[in-house]
Amino acid sequence: MGRLLRRASRAATKVYRYRVKELVLTHRQAAAVLAVVEEPGVTLSSLADAVGADQATASALIDRLLAADLVRRETDPADRRRAMLYPTDKALQIAQAIAGARLASEDRIRAVLGNADSERLAKLLARLVNGLEAHTPPVTNGAHRS
Repeated sequence: MGRLLRRASRAATKVYRYRVKELVLTHRQAAAVLAVVEEPGVTLSSLADAVGADQATASALIDRLLAADLVRRETDPADRRRAMLYPTDKALQIAQAIAGARLASEDRIRAVLGNADSERLAKLLARLVNGLEAHTPPVTNGAHRS
């Protein structure tokens, strides 16, 4: 079953990644843009959690987004050691296109399954994710904690 879930996920995200690539972004860059748009003032560590990356990867990701004028960095007035990330106008426009890419992927799923089965699948997947996350020990440095 896990193999089928991975194959379904790859097939479903193929449409999304193709559309995101047309925006000259990687899927991880798109996820970071959306995270900053959805939570202006997000910190690097919160962004890393949101995109499933470590601090070093998130930092390199933000450097690329800064260079592309998709985010701006401001020093937190309450803690000058911490930077807060904000979307630029360009990021706000691109976020709409990224949302369109997500919808295209979801539309493809609906085209294959139909509306009723798509809704049923979404509920089953949400239940599966919640159940698995609730009963899976946290992973630290590649090893499960006991």
